[in-house]
Amino acid sequence: QVFIDGLGPMAKLPRVLAELGVRVLQAEWLRTKAGLAAYFDKRTYATKDAVRLGRLHTFQPGWMEANVAFMRSGGYSVSSRIKDVSVDTLVLWGRNDEILDAKFAEQFTRELPTSRLVYVERCGHTPHLESAPFVAEQIKDFLGLDHSPAEALLVANHDGPVIDAMA
Repeated sequence: QVFIDGLGPMAKLPRVLAELGVRVLQAEWLRTKAGLAAYFDKRTYATKDAVRLGRLHTFQPGWMEANVAFMRSGGYSVSSRIKDVSVDTLVLWGRNDEILDAKFAEQFTRELPTSRLVYVERCGHTPHLESAPFVAEQIKDFLGLDHSPAEALLVANHDGPVIDAMA
């Protein structure tokens, strides 16, 4: 979350405690809980396979060391630099996001001078998974790309999420 700077006291943890903390991120119970919070359509997306996939990267070589190093570095602090982004920006936000509150979406639009906020209805933290066709449509529209006739038909017949766009 870019509006929270640094990791606070976690940066000062002894290495062994930092490693234990990072190891918790691999836990199946935590990934299951995160999966339930990530999706609006929990029955479809918060599956055992999704948990396995969500844990996969945590077992890759170097993952533990990289996360401990990040933690001990204090994390990143970029909130004061958000306003310096000078390009048009599309902010897609799941209306039912249980991980990051919608107030942060609105903060992005205040901080980014040329942003466009699109709420994705009936969607949690992962619009690119839960509403992929709609997200693709929004990105194409934002980039000014034309739809092919087949894509235009798909968009016209899409009964998925609706938007509440703020320019």
